[in-house]
This record gives sequence, structure tokens and C-alpha cells, in this order.
Amino acid sequence: MTFDPSRRRATRGHSRVRATLAVCLALPATAILAAWQLGLPDRAALAAEAGPSDSPAAEQTAERADGGARETAALGTPRPRERPTIRRASLTVERGDTLMEVLKRAGIEPGEAYRAARNLADVYDVGALSPGQAIHLRFGGSYRDRRLERLKLRASADTDAAVVRTNDGGFTARTAKRELKRRIHRAEGEIRSSLFAAGRRHEVPPELMLTVIHKLSYLVDFQRDLHEGDDFELLYRTDADPDGERARVGPLLYAAVERRGEQLEMYRFEADDTGVTYFNPEGKSVRRLLMRTPINGARISSGYGVREHPILGYSRKHEGVDFAASRGTPIYAAGDGVVRYAGRNGGYGNYVRIEHREPFTTAYGHMRRVADGVAPGAQVNQGEVIGYVGNTGRSTGPHLHYEIRKHGNAVDPRSLDLPTGHELHGDELAAFEERVAEIDRMREQAEEPTRVAQAACGENQRDGDAEAAAKDAC
Repeated sequence: MTFDPSRRRATRGHSRVRATLAVCLALPATAILAAWQLGLPDRAALAAEAGPSDSPAAEQTAERADGGARETAALGTPRPRERPTIRRASLTVERGDTLMEVLKRAGIEPGEAYRAARNLADVYDVGALSPGQAIHLRFGGSYRDRRLERLKLRASADTDAAVVRTNDGGFTARTAKRELKRRIHRAEGEIRSSLFAAGRRHEVPPELMLTVIHKLSYLVDFQRDLHEGDDFELLYRTDADPDGERARVGPLLYAAVERRGEQLEMYRFEADDTGVTYFNPEGKSVRRLLMRTPINGARISSGYGVREHPILGYSRKHEGVDFAASRGTPIYAAGDGVVRYAGRNGGYGNYVRIEHREPFTTAYGHMRRVADGVAPGAQVNQGEVIGYVGNTGRSTGPHLHYEIRKHGNAVDPRSLDLPTGHELHGDELAAFEERVAEIDRMREQAEEPTRVAQAACGENQRDGDAEAAAKDAC
């Protein structure tokens, strides 16, 4: 049999044409166009490569391919579709994020991100970003050449900060005030399990309830003084944005609890010497020299006095009060003072001793660790975190051992009559009494929170002294 090279070329050409036609018939038109763009041979090229052939089918295929090539040439080669540009994006700050890291995560070129962050620093502390904070971005340009046009974030409850691209390609920073509506709320009810739970049952914000408990802790021993059936009352302010979303909570204007028929009250007032603080109706500061309970959310696990030591096994005087709490719970300085000891101290474990105004000192034992910066000679303020609950030293479980000493002798923190921090006199006392009368009028008008909000902040206001007092609170 004689070998015919032209027949082999034709056969090879026919096979390639058949394969190409099979693929083309199986794919949609868009896929075929995409294949052309990738440089795959078109049908005309395949037919030409096949060489001359006597086959009518081959001739028809070549004609169709040639016609398709002419049609393609007439219409022009299809161009790839441009990916749409993402015009807006909102990112959430994660724990440990810096502004630069957030912008890089959004795909912004590092140099441009740096310029935007540097300009924003003119109107906002970029180191103050907090987890969960939203950053809103707007872009221009194409997908491949995306430009940052604007960056916007919430700088404070009533202020937005932004960085905007200028005509010369740089950035400029600016701020804008947000319109907030102030409202006065009143909550009162019965205490069932705890004061905190009672407030939350009346939809008092949790951060405000913590303030209430902290301030009232100078007047009330929450472990012993409050019982089921006791009453409470609160008057406080909130600010909301135009959408009704709460932007700011507080301040607390008034708080009271009824303890065995006795009403314990405190009013917010700005004194010349102490600044904003809380006073009882007689003008005496509710803040005491020392806190009876320098920890939140704890229960008394062992009181002051003679007891059988849980580890040593014999009776001895317990010169403090033990507060059981979970590991890591913050411990606060009971009052202003100077740290005299901070470190390991035998059976006390990690231990801090603070010297206050004569004749008092306080001590804190069994800490998990002492807070940073708390060292001998350091000044601390009342309510400042000095350590964290632990189980160090001779301890059977995580708790705080708290001592108060007067003239060097241990005393019971729960029964000690501690001196008040400040007492108002003269003109300042008269100004305080006027403020008390204003707050009391607001309380009387505050039958419903919504009505109080309208009366207090200019919505459907009525004439009268109570309305003037409410306006002053706003």
C-alpha cells in the first residue's frame, strides 16, 4: 500500500475540525468567545491547516469557518467585561487592629492608607479605635485602580470624623456634629433578687446600673442591707441619634433604695471642690473615705471575727472579710492613698497594702496578680484597679481577703462608721438645695419615660417651673 502524505494531513485536519466543532456545539457562545480571546485557533485556521480535500463536508466547514472569521473581523474582537468597582464598604475594627491594618484589609495601597490615617489624626486620636467600631469607606476609579475617596467613622457620641480626597489627589480631614435628642428617664420598682436585676427588668442600661451600684455602695451593704421586697428609684438621661439609636447613656441624676423602711437617696451635683459627685439630701457626700466592698459582683464567703481556719484547722481571729469571686475579677483601691507594699507576702499570697488619710490603711490578699504600675510609693485613687482575684497563698478557692486597719488595729469593714468625703456649706449648700428641688420636680412629672423625655428636652413642652428644671437638665 502506497503511503500518501496528503491523505494523512487531510485525515488529521478532519479529526481536528470534528473535535473543534464538537466542543463549539457543546459550549455556549460566551464560552466560545472566551476561548478565542485565550488564543485558541479559530475554525478558519483549523480548516486551512487541514489542507486541500475532496470532501464536500470539509469544504463546507472551511467556508463556514471563513465566513465566521470575516464576520468576527467586521464586528471586532469581543473585549473582556470590566469587573464592577466596589463603591462603598464598611469594616469592623477587630481586637488589636490599628487603622492602617483596617485600611490594608480593605485593599488600599499602603502609601495611600498612611496618608489617609495621618490626615485623620488631625481631628481624631487614631489610637482610640475600639473593637466593634465601624469604619465606612467610599471608593472611586476602576476595580484594578481603586482609589479611596472618603473614610468616615464615629469619633464620639455626637461627632463624626472623616477624611476626604481633595482635587490635587491628597486628603483633608474634617468633623461634623451629629444631632442628638436628649431624654430623661425614670425607673422604679421592687427588688426581687438583686438591684442590678431589678434595674435591667425595667430596661435600665447595664452600664448605668453598674454606676448606680458603685455609687450606692457607699451607703448600702448589698450583702446584708437589701432584701426581697425593697424598692428602688432612678432618674437618668440618655442621648439618641435621629434614627432613635441610643448614642450615649447618662449621667445618673438621682438614685434611691428603701432599706427596711429607710430611704437612702443621692443627688448629682457639681461642687466647687470635688467636681461632679453625689450628695445625700443634707448636702453630705455619699462618697466615703474608704469603700466597704472594693470589688463588684462578689459574695461574702467569710466574715470578720473568730473562726476555724479552713486550712490550719484551729480557731483564730479573721481580721478581714473574704469576698468570693471568679479568677481575674478586678480589685479596686478602697480609697485615695499611697502603696506601701505590693508583692508576695506569706499566707496572703500576692498582697497589696495602701496607706490612706490618717489613721487608716487597707490590705488586699490572695491576688492572682498585682496590677501594672502598682508598686511601693505609687499614688492610687479610689476605685482604681490595683489587682485581680486569685487563689495564691493559704487559700481554698479564688477570693479577695480585704482588711481595714485603724491606728494599726484591724476593724470590721462592714460596721465601721467611715467619714464622709465632703460636706456642702453656705452658698454652695443653697445651690445644691435648689438643684434637689429641680430634680424632685422632674421625678414627680416622670410618670412615664416617654412623657418625661418630651417634657425634659423640648418636645411638646409645657410652661411651668418643672419644665424649666427639665430643660436645665438637658
